[in-house]
Amino acid sequence: MAGQRDTAQYIFDTLKSEILSLELKPAEEISEADLCRRFDASRTPVRTAVQRLSDIDLIEIAPYQYTRVSLIDFSAARQMIFMRIVMESKIISDFIDRATDFLIEDLEHIIRKQDILLKGKFVAEDFYKLDAEFHSMFFSQMDLLEVWRLLQESVHYTRLRMLDIVEVRDFLTIIEEHKKILSMVREKDKKDIPSLLEVHFNGGLERIRERSGGMYKKYFKNYKEGEI
Repeated sequence: MAGQRDTAQYIFDTLKSEILSLELKPAEEISEADLCRRFDASRTPVRTAVQRLSDIDLIEIAPYQYTRVSLIDFSAARQMIFMRIVMESKIISDFIDRATDFLIEDLEHIIRKQDILLKGKFVAEDFYKLDAEFHSMFFSQMDLLEVWRLLQESVHYTRLRMLDIVEVRDFLTIIEEHKKILSMVREKDKKDIPSLLEVHFNGGLERIRERSGGMYKKYFKNYKEGEI
């Protein structure tokens, strides 16, 4: 029994990672038989893993019709962006009041790592991790890591961010905006933080819309014409 639970957990973790990173694309069909062969597992742990993924809205199951990767809920992702702009504006503003030279140096170090990353070969997930490291530092220093964790659990917003990073790949713009955030922290400029974060967090939507020619519409649901 424990062996099946361990296998189901491994299958769940692997597929979740592949869906969030867009290695498995929205609407891509999932075959139970293929998963059994791939993981050398019986149907029981495969079904358990797939059902758990369905429970967190990463897989859609229509009995006797299809099992597939869920579409990205555009409305849910957009609402998460709005919430993040409001929250992080307040968090960075509070962070500024206690930012020491050491904390500013830590932020600079993360940005330097992003610059270095772009000079060599790397996978998009590496950039995503550094992006998350930069922003999570504000939450960490304000003792709000539980809030950060809840933001990261938004699977639709996470996949929207990954679509921007994996497919659009405008890393330089993201880094330049990080540098502007750092400059505001260093100069204790609170008034322009909300407007910059609005540009920063909505930038992915703008880049996907402007540079894809609509080719990613098939990945989304719950959007209005012109939003993607």
